[in-house]
Amino acid sequence: MTVPYGARSLFITCADSKEKQFRGIRQILRNLAEHPASYLIDWRGGVLDLNRRRVLVRVLISGHGHENTAGFELSSKQGLQPQDLRLPNNTKLYLMGCFQGREALRRNWALGTEVALDGVYGCKEETESALTTCLLLHLLEGGIETIDRWFGTWMRCNDALRPYFPAIRTSYSRQGANPLATLVDLRASGLLTEAFRDFDEFLGVIGRHPAYLTDLV
Repeated sequence: MTVPYGARSLFITCADSKEKQFRGIRQILRNLAEHPASYLIDWRGGVLDLNRRRVLVRVLISGHGHENTAGFELSSKQGLQPQDLRLPNNTKLYLMGCFQGREALRRNWALGTEVALDGVYGCKEETESALTTCLLLHLLEGGIETIDRWFGTWMRCNDALRPYFPAIRTSYSRQGANPLATLVDLRASGLLTEAFRDFDEFLGVIGRHPAYLTDLV
């Protein structure tokens, strides 16, 4: 497992390739990795030492986060823990999975990877893969350099919509895994009126790229 010298953005996906809910995420990450100085790793275990790669600006990790432990996909061969990844101190680490933004887990990520604590970002509670897909679509549109803007919005949107995750997933299944029909259904229900108002720009990317959010169940 190697990363080219000169890589400034590194994307790591830990999810099983057969898991449909991450299909859109994986495709977008492949697209992002085609940009200059960007690289994608399909994590399959092991240890990766990038401590000397001083030009490495940012690392994004996607997959299922563990509720009480710093790491992704810990029950499988795709498992990734902080001590498996060493990074330059000034690299920014974006954890796109459930629970990894909890203070104790952030500290473990900082300690294990050697990234400064204020450079570790994540959501403290459950996240929704559809919203992660939206985050990555904004990066695809605006460039990876816009991540600091959109990552914060992603965290706030997850926090706002979390009480409605079951209803959103039910609607998505009822609408045949069609994201556009799901949006129409949810708007008509009035359940997420406030959320649609507050996060209209963030969620609006769905209408421009529905294919990435179609048939994810």
